[in-house]
Amino acid sequence: MTAAASTEKSADRRMLVLVRDAKGLSQRELATLADVNQSTISKAENGLAELKGDTLRHVAHALDCPVELLTHPTPQLGLDVSCLHNRRRSSRLTAVAKNKIQALAHLSRLSIEQIMDGQPVTPVTLPRVAQLDAPDPVEIAAIVREHLRLPAGPVKDLVGALENAGVVVFERPLGSTAQDAVSSWPQTPGRVPMLVVNGGLSGDRQRFTIAHELGHLVMHRLPGDDQEAQADLFAASLLAPPEEIRPDLAGLTTAQFRRLVELKPKWGMSIAALIRRAYDIDEISDRQYREFQLRLNRLGWKTSEPIEVPPEHPTTLHNLLQSRLRSGQAVTDLARTALMTEQSFRRYFPIEPRDSAMTA
Repeated sequence: MTAAASTEKSADRRMLVLVRDAKGLSQRELATLADVNQSTISKAENGLAELKGDTLRHVAHALDCPVELLTHPTPQLGLDVSCLHNRRRSSRLTAVAKNKIQALAHLSRLSIEQIMDGQPVTPVTLPRVAQLDAPDPVEIAAIVREHLRLPAGPVKDLVGALENAGVVVFERPLGSTAQDAVSSWPQTPGRVPMLVVNGGLSGDRQRFTIAHELGHLVMHRLPGDDQEAQADLFAASLLAPPEEIRPDLAGLTTAQFRRLVELKPKWGMSIAALIRRAYDIDEISDRQYREFQLRLNRLGWKTSEPIEVPPEHPTTLHNLLQSRLRSGQAVTDLARTALMTEQSFRRYFPIEPRDSAMTA
């Protein structure tokens, strides 16, 4: 579709809100950037007036997106915020930041599904909780380990295991250090489970975050009470099943931080997570757990731990895009398919060789 033809269409009002939210802009700020009246944006978003022609082009330019994105109909299922689960470091997200992150997750899914063209790269074999007969996150984690064909012991390649089960893992900046990831798995047949993971996470935090989001995908259809604790327990049980990690944590005392430092790279989990794991499987007492927390604070390890765990990198999208490029498609064509500008597409999608792919 040519730019001239697309500007004959009017903006989809829900998409206009979504893209504006993704940029973190208010209606007034967008109007100023696009050199239009705020009422123009307000009426378009509320369905009271059409946004098309030159005005639509100005707004698209201000939002740094193709006109085709703004005129693209919002999928009826899958772009509702109720299908999203979030892993946060705290509750300090503002409403604007929360809306931005959710919008980025929605638009990331839209772009990826456009590129995949309705054909999952890998068949989805991940089970949903409705297909499972297990009473708690610990048992569900054990069943999921079997589905993922994970061997006994530490999980060496969590991202690879998820991708082999048809989960799309996409790493990109979310614009806030308060949010680690967003996951969604729309109920519509053919829609794939997807994780959008904040870039720049430490390897141990990234792995726990991905395992946490996997718990949401498997156990939770819609966000609700107690789900964060359930997903945390699922993640810990997936990464370190009780009877497999117990020998490493048996007899742990608060004087044995060196032991925890040695276990961190083995299990790919933070020292704080290992302490919590010891507590959850009754290898340390309430008093010991509290003492561990005090010592973590005194050491400054609540914010920065010793020993780095290498982060994992998704390969499914990278391999798909490399295949498209080898077949003769230009980056410009891929960006157009993804409903993105070429500059934005190059910034966020892994089109470069693996060693120089996006890391921020």
